[in-house]
Amino acid sequence: MKILVPDYYPEFHCIAGKCRHTCCVGWEVDIDEESLARYRNYPEIPKEIEGAETPHFRLTEEERCPFLNQEGLCELILRHGEDTLCQICRDHPRFRNYWSDRTELGLGLVCEEASRLILSRPSPMKLVILSDDGEDEALPEDEKWLLSYRERLMDAIKETGPEARLWEYLLFRHLPDALYDGRLDERLSFIRRSYEEITALWDKSDGKLESLVEIARRWSYDVEYDEEELEKRIAES
Repeated sequence: MKILVPDYYPEFHCIAGKCRHTCCVGWEVDIDEESLARYRNYPEIPKEIEGAETPHFRLTEEERCPFLNQEGLCELILRHGEDTLCQICRDHPRFRNYWSDRTELGLGLVCEEASRLILSRPSPMKLVILSDDGEDEALPEDEKWLLSYRERLMDAIKETGPEARLWEYLLFRHLPDALYDGRLDERLSFIRRSYEEITALWDKSDGKLESLVEIARRWSYDVEYDEEELEKRIAES
C-alpha cells in the first residue's frame, strides 16, 4: 500500500497561537479508545473528559478546549509533547481518499494555513509518494478509470493562479467518493457549483488572496465539515 500526498503537503505546519480561527474552539473533539486509555496516566486529563458513550473533551463556557491556553497554545503539547494528542487532533485538517492500491492524504481548506498554502501555490498540484511498503495491489478497472478521468480533468483546467488551485483541490477531495456512492455526475456538479460559489464571493471582495483564503475556509467549515449540508448539496446537484 502506498501513501500519496500533494507536493505541498510536507510544507504544512500548524501555526498554533498565530491562527485566527483555531480548531480548538467550537469543535467537540471525540477521543479514540487508544488515547483514552493513555490519558488515564495523566491526572489532569480525565477530569476534563465527559460522555460515556462517545468520550470527548468538555468545552468551557466560551466553547474552548479546556487545554487551550490564552496564548492559543495546547497545554497537552506544552506539558507532555505532541504524542499526547488524540487521533482527531493529530489528523486535523487532513483527509483521506482510499483506493485499492493507495491512500491519498490531503489538507482541508477549513484550516486557514492549509487554505493559504493550497491557494497560493504557483504551479499545478502533483501527487508524490510519501511512503511505500513495496507491495503492489491490483487496481480494479473502475478505479483505474476514475483516476485517469480525474487526471484529465485537472490537466484541462484553463484558469490560472488561485482559481486553478481551487479547482484542483475540489476534484482531488470530492471526486474519489464517487467510487462508493456511484454519484459521479452529482459530484461533478457539486464541484462546479462549489467553485462558482467561492469565486463569486471572491469577485465581490477586494480580490486579495487573503480574502479568498477566508472565503474558502468559511465555505469548507459550513459545507465540508457539516455532513448533513454536504450530503444535501451533493444530492441537489
